[in-house]
Parts: sequence; C-alpha cells; structure tokens
Amino acid sequence: MRLKASIQRNLLFFKLAQAVEKVGKSLYIKFSKDYVAFGANHGIGDDPNEGGGGLQCWSRLPAGALFYGYQIHSNSNDEINIELRAEDLLLAMRTANNSSSVTMRMTGRTADPYLTFVVTTEDHLGNTRPITLDIPILKILTTSGAEDTHAFDEPGIEDPDVYIMPPQLDRLRNMLSSYKALCDYVVISANLMGDMVFTTSNGDILDDREVPSLTPSPPVHASSSGGGGPSHRKAEKGGGGSIQNSTDQIMRRYGLAEKAQVETRFSNLFNPPLAEEPQMNEDGTYNSKRDEMKADRTRNRPGKFDSVMIRVSDLQRVLQSQNVRPQNVICSLLDNQSILFMVYMRDTDNATLVYFIPQAGCI
Repeated sequence: MRLKASIQRNLLFFKLAQAVEKVGKSLYIKFSKDYVAFGANHGIGDDPNEGGGGLQCWSRLPAGALFYGYQIHSNSNDEINIELRAEDLLLAMRTANNSSSVTMRMTGRTADPYLTFVVTTEDHLGNTRPITLDIPILKILTTSGAEDTHAFDEPGIEDPDVYIMPPQLDRLRNMLSSYKALCDYVVISANLMGDMVFTTSNGDILDDREVPSLTPSPPVHASSSGGGGPSHRKAEKGGGGSIQNSTDQIMRRYGLAEKAQVETRFSNLFNPPLAEEPQMNEDGTYNSKRDEMKADRTRNRPGKFDSVMIRVSDLQRVLQSQNVRPQNVICSLLDNQSILFMVYMRDTDNATLVYFIPQAGCI
C-alpha cells in the first residue's frame, strides 16, 4: 500500500478541512487513482450540547485539483480508505497554509499508520526548513468496510420538491447569528417563484394538524438592495403584533419559538430547472402520481411553499462552506423530510461540497 503526492493548492485543502471539521469529529477520506473524496457525519454524540445527528458533509474532487506527482497503489483496486480525526488534519493544513511546498504520504506499518505531511517553510533570507507532521490514521478500511460506512456515500435527495439558489452565504450567516439567540430550530421554506423564507421555531412538529398549502404574501419591508433582498417580520410572543401570513401558515405545522417569532424572506432568487421534469405521455397521462403532482404544482401552484425544520447549529455548520469561496450554491428541499446544499467550488471542474440535513426528529 503506497500513497504519495505533493499538494498544489494548500489553501483549498485547508478550507476543505476547515469546513469538514465543523461537521464531525472523524473525517473519512477515499483516495483513488482519479479522485479524492471527503466525508463526515455529525453524530448525536459529537456535541451533546448541540444535539444534532444526521447532518452529513461530502465532497469529491479530481485528484489533479489538489495534488501533483500523485502516486497511489493498493491491493483494493488502487483505492485507500482511511479514517482520521478532523481536527488533526485541520491543524496540519493550518501549518501548511503559508508554506512554500507540502508533500503528503502514508507512513508507518499497517498496525500503526500515519498520514505524514512534510511542510517546507522559507524565511526572509530564503533559507528553507522542513517540518514533519504525523497524523495518526484511526482506521484503514477495507473495500467492504468503506461500503458499509455511511460517510463515504454521496448524499442526495432523489426527488426534491424545490430547487433554489439561496442568498449569499455571508448574508445568511449574519441573519443566523441573531436567530441563534432566539431559538434552537429554524424552518426553511421555498417555492418555485424565487422566494425563500427562514422562520424561528421551538422544534415541535405538529403532525396531528391538517396543514394547508402555503401561499405567497407581499413582504412587510423590502430592503433597498436588488434581487434577493430580505424582508423581516418579528412579533414578541404574547404581544399585539401580527406575524406575516406565510409565517402563520408555516407555524400550523411547526411550533412557535419561545422568545420571539422572526421571519426573514428573500425574494427574486433563481430556481434552477428540476433535474428531471415530468413528461406527459401522448394520451395526456403521466408515468406516476408523483409526476402528475409535480407537473400540476409547476404549472398551477408555483407559489406553494415546501418546508423543512432543522437545527440552527446544523445550518451554521453548512454556512462554514463560505470559506471555500463558492461559485454557486444550489439548495434542494423535500417537503417535511430533508434539505440538501450543493456548494460548487471555483476552479475545480465543478467539484461540489455537499451537505445533507434530515428534518429534525427524522433520524
């Protein structure tokens, strides 16, 4: 088993490690001849104070996007699957961030393996100094072991109800910092007319009530900026203020936040076309009831909101992907079940950083 490479994009490797480290304590990496894949899960025990469980982060990049002089050999179809501590990799890449060169290789014996980085730094006189960093490999997984490890699987939503490009991630981070002081949960709602709504919640899912379709309502206060500008509405619990109509309807499914009810609406966002638009047969029928419902919704009810409730802390972890300077972000949502963020990284042949979050309480 052999793995050796020089890292040509130290900053990208560092930013990836930084984003993934926020998700889970363990990081899983698959090295193959053509690509490198990273995966992490936020398990229930990772942070008892934050709850969690179910958030998955995954990324796959061409090997050439990170390395040059890349050499790999193993008896498992030239694939090597490892598990290590995410914070160890982050520490190593932080050290390598301002270096002149970095090489990576597997060292040690099978019973005591390391992922070793040799970081070469240069002082103002041009003198170089190598620094060796040994990261303990917790496990080297067999092919079958990797197949049974959920973190190696690319997450996805097979048939989402809505695709939408959310606002810039730094704007969402600013919004979420205020939500964090008010509640532990946020309801994300979106429709096919470019509207996306973030609503505070206490985490209750009111399944025993009949939930009406949400209908668009005019924003209470529109920002002076261009498309995608937010509008806000806040009502203290027990106070006399009325909450915007869409929030009232959303909260028929999800419970009110304890401290204050806040809604932030973004309008004029872009809805990318669905991956597979339902096609009508020659006789006017569709292949499935699901296709018929999607076609009806697209034609007749594009303003209908679909919603999912997640923990604020999980969304904060997703927004750490801002550090990779994404080119685009696409959000897909399956009503009352899950949400997926696909973060497209620059100059990586459309490589993505993918975050999957099931609805709180659905794991």
